[in-house]
Amino acid sequence: MSHVALIHQPYRPETAEVANHVRALLEARHVESELLSAFDLDPTAAHQYRLALTFGGDGTTLRTARWSAMAQVPIVPVGMGTLSFLAELHPDEIEGSLDPYLAGEFWRDERAMLRVDVGAGTAIALNDIVVARGAQLRAITVDLAVHDRDVTRFTADAVVVATATGSTAYALAAGGPVLAPDLHNIVVVPVAGHLSALRSLVLPETAELTLTVARSQPAVASADGQVDFELPVGQAVEIRVAAQRTIFARRGDPRDFYAHLTARLRRSPHGTP
Repeated sequence: MSHVALIHQPYRPETAEVANHVRALLEARHVESELLSAFDLDPTAAHQYRLALTFGGDGTTLRTARWSAMAQVPIVPVGMGTLSFLAELHPDEIEGSLDPYLAGEFWRDERAMLRVDVGAGTAIALNDIVVARGAQLRAITVDLAVHDRDVTRFTADAVVVATATGSTAYALAAGGPVLAPDLHNIVVVPVAGHLSALRSLVLPETAELTLTVARSQPAVASADGQVDFELPVGQAVEIRVAAQRTIFARRGDPRDFYAHLTARLRRSPHGTP
């Protein structure tokens, strides 16, 4: 538990450069660290680390969230992407801000995650699970059941099932509500829905959802846009709040979330605060 993980985006060389600079700063403090690619993370090894710094955009942070969830490794996202809404620090802030994180002087920002089961496949997600059309351009028809009870049928380009964290990403762009980040509720939002009575739905954290593609057409389920499952017609997509949590190491005042949210959404309507 003495190591610090430095996780970079391998297709952007500048992220490795900053990560290596931080590695030198840690060496000067006699702190062991390891440089890891965000595309080559082994969740079974996450327990070795007491802290993880990510270098990239929100995609890098989402990959790290799935890697760290079981071991509950606190994450400090260093924003270097076009979208870095989850960022805690910018690269030029690291040198003057590093020591408190190493000393454990931060509050734990605990975020709910989702678990998706598709046949024999399972994944977890920090942002969302999306059931979407495949290669064909026509809308898909998806049945939603909660606790094995039919709720509604969506005809849409996609159906987004999001956490509070993901409520400010794809779900918000599709017209869904914003949830406070410490809530563990589930949001369901159709994308470009056709004649649907429900524009969005907020469910408790105990809800067990089943999405089923109702007609024979190509479809896919995606966890955080990074782990995909092909969906034959009739294949159930089962979603619930996961036992795992993502932990962010934060030093700012949590009461500032809403001010940061509106400021960031002014800059980009498709972010993930």
